[in-house]
Amino acid sequence: MGAIENLLELVVAIVALIVSVLAFGFSVFFWRRQFRPIVTASVKTHSGGNNGIAYNLVVPNSGSIPAKNIRLIVHDQAGLEAALGVGVNEDDKKRWLACFDQSTVISLLQNGDKTSCSFGMTHRNPRQSFWKPQAVFPIRIEYEGWFGDK
Repeated sequence: MGAIENLLELVVAIVALIVSVLAFGFSVFFWRRQFRPIVTASVKTHSGGNNGIAYNLVVPNSGSIPAKNIRLIVHDQAGLEAALGVGVNEDDKKRWLACFDQSTVISLLQNGDKTSCSFGMTHRNPRQSFWKPQAVFPIRIEYEGWFGDK
């Protein structure tokens, strides 16, 4: 009887060890998924009136650690061009699309914080409007976590 009891205790100990290792692995996996920056971008109304609406591009970090070296990249250049209004000139493009410039980097964005920049306008007169109404175009956001993970 003693040998069977010892074997049973060994099997129970091995199963407990396997369960513990799996639980630890899941804990590390979910901790790494949760303990990271989450950077998004959205267009918000800055101000509006009966002639036009001015917009801001808002970039928040809703994750649990700071994000660094954040870059906004236009994913579809043709989509961006299609979203631009009739009244676009090169100076306005330079000013309001500077956030997509290769050299523009948000060096650090604390968790729970946000930054913003002016992002064009729509106007009742299409010749004065930077964006077409209801315009949409895709962008990609690249950033690193506090510990260098992309």
